[in-house]
Amino acid sequence: MTAQVRLKGAALAALIAALTLGACGGDSSDSGVSTGDPAANGAAAQKLIDEAIAQNPKATTARIDGTIDVQVKGVPRFAGTTQVTVGGVYHLPDGKQVPDLDMDVGLVLNDHAIGGALVLSDSKGFVKLGNTGYKLPDAISQKIVAPAAAARNGLTKTGAMFYINPQDWQRDAQLVGETKVAGESTQHITAEIRPDRFFADIARLTRLLTMLRVTQAVGLPTELGPKVRAALVRSVKVAKGEVWIGTDDKVLRKARLQGRIEVAERDRKVLGGVTGATLDAVITVSEVGDRHEVSAPKQLGSYSALQLSLDALGEAVRNGR
Repeated sequence: MTAQVRLKGAALAALIAALTLGACGGDSSDSGVSTGDPAANGAAAQKLIDEAIAQNPKATTARIDGTIDVQVKGVPRFAGTTQVTVGGVYHLPDGKQVPDLDMDVGLVLNDHAIGGALVLSDSKGFVKLGNTGYKLPDAISQKIVAPAAAARNGLTKTGAMFYINPQDWQRDAQLVGETKVAGESTQHITAEIRPDRFFADIARLTRLLTMLRVTQAVGLPTELGPKVRAALVRSVKVAKGEVWIGTDDKVLRKARLQGRIEVAERDRKVLGGVTGATLDAVITVSEVGDRHEVSAPKQLGSYSALQLSLDALGEAVRNGR
């Protein structure tokens, strides 16, 4: 088994991390004008957010692309900038509650570049390394797709499966004005992020990754318990977001999330030695309404072979290779 294949076993973790840390973002030059009344602007912003997460056939299919840059202080293994890139499509078939999706991801960590993909087709999950897909057990696929039922359109269903619920994280949202994103007229909204709710969703995601044995393979925490979440919340110094929602179609077109933590000495041990970190995530949603067909991989490998790849990756991580 090659080192490249072992490293690609981390792709699922990188992909889901990328989806979790982002919202949606784009180029902007505000031309609209807010009312200057925070209460009125807040009400207008909330109305737009509610419309963006409502049932909307125009959000049935799209492309998602994003870049996430993370800098961690205090842990040598994460020296420098860790970058995650994600790109792919989703499509919610007529009459279905769960979108199909095919998402490629790349991760650059300490000069190592890895990549892979996650595919969902007809509610069945696959990890794809190169041209080979590894079917996930039905019990795991069912846990991945279960949250989609509560969301109301294709884009929010895609996010919900990975505990991306930015509408629940935001507070004090304000309408800034109208601007263009990739030529589309959008409404620009800014908001503060509630760290308690954000890290609660991250904890749910971590449980999913641990069930997939991905956290163990790449050396991530296998759970975020109450003490860890409390320490993270205490450490947050900056947590803000921006979203751009289509003026006409009410589809989220872009988002940016920025965060910074400074860890007090008393919390460093529970956070594995981290003394601080910054996050800058930008994700764009494009090709809205274009037809995007997703199908299961044709070349299949066994789930046990995937597990061997993850085990080999874990050994390589532990040995510092």
